Amino acid sequence: ASAGDAAWFSALDDDALERAMTRRDDDGRTSFHRACAAGARGRDVTRLARERMKGEAMARVVTTADDGGWTPLHTSAALGERETCGTLLARGADCEARTPGGQTPGHYAASKGRVGTLETLVSGGRGWLTMEDDVGATPLHRAAARGELRAIDFLVDALANGTTEVPKMALEARDKRGQTPLLVACEAGQDEAAIRLAKHGANVGAKDGE
Repeated sequence: ASAGDAAWFSALDDDALERAMTRRDDDGRTSFHRACAAGARGRDVTRLARERMKGEAMARVVTTADDGGWTPLHTSAALGERETCGTLLARGADCEARTPGGQTPGHYAASKGRVGTLETLVSGGRGWLTMEDDVGATPLHRAAARGELRAIDFLVDALANGTTEVPKMALEARDKRGQTPLLVACEAGQDEAAIRLAKHGANVGAKDGE
């Protein structure tokens, strides 16, 4: 699966394909998950699974987390595999699934600036936009910390959800250290991200722990 050998999988009958795709490695990853983790190299394998696996079997490989708590959607979102993310969501993946650290797929996509993937995740639901991980960080905090300007713009627009104003609670959300996304950007030395957040209406007078 990691090698993207779709020909090997396609030679299997449906029952054997299901067994092969659901087999777990020492890290608890199914073969299907390993194909997702292979990025572009594994796309033909994930497409094959989508075309031939049905019902409960497909739902199981789509939602099964590895030993680290990552689902295939977390992995695909982090890699920016938009097409695969769309397939996973269509087959029952949960865009609000959390790792043990509380991160959703959106947290990883935001921190890596995967705007196309963020768009796909929003199509599966909007609840994750304001979800906090175990340190209280939202996806907007993550994008701010990494200086991902396009991700910041997308998240702000998505949070506005067609209105002219971004909910203040989203722009001013505090993590467990009491920092807003703008403060996180400043601390990380992401000056352009801080300026962008200010232009979106973030409070430039905010202080830690308020």
